[in-house]
Amino acid sequence: MTTKSTKKTTDTASQTVEAVVTAGQEATESLMKAATENYEKMFTTAKEKVDEAVKGYDQFAVFGKENVEAFVAAGNVATKGMESLTAEWLTFGKQSIEDGISATKAMMGAKTLQELIDLQTAFTKSSLDSFVNQGTKVTELTAKVAQDTLAPINGRVNAAVDKVVKAA
Repeated sequence: MTTKSTKKTTDTASQTVEAVVTAGQEATESLMKAATENYEKMFTTAKEKVDEAVKGYDQFAVFGKENVEAFVAAGNVATKGMESLTAEWLTFGKQSIEDGISATKAMMGAKTLQELIDLQTAFTKSSLDSFVNQGTKVTELTAKVAQDTLAPINGRVNAAVDKVVKAA
């Protein structure tokens, strides 16, 4: 019973991690596409204005450099965030295995069927509570990682919008 419960918990945790990673990748890809489209629009506008003002090139070069720096910063934040998420899940998995082993040992030492049932019930409740708490913790951490990752890019998108509005 415990092995199946532990395997099910581990499988569920693995599925949750995969879902979180997939959601993060999809959000990053969507953001990259939007940022690329905005960058292409800015580039086209800048190219048309080159004949009118050569000094705009210097501003554009600085702006492009700042965009690259923002994407590098976002990538670094995302990498650190994924490291944190992975560490969180690994710690949880290790603790779950240790708890499962302890529970199994206790159940194997049960003297009566009722004692075995009580131990199994307590372990199941504890495992479920632990998994729900871990899910909440990881959800909060994922939201923070996503927000922190997008912060530098949002700043650059806002700067791009300001430049486009001023140019219009």
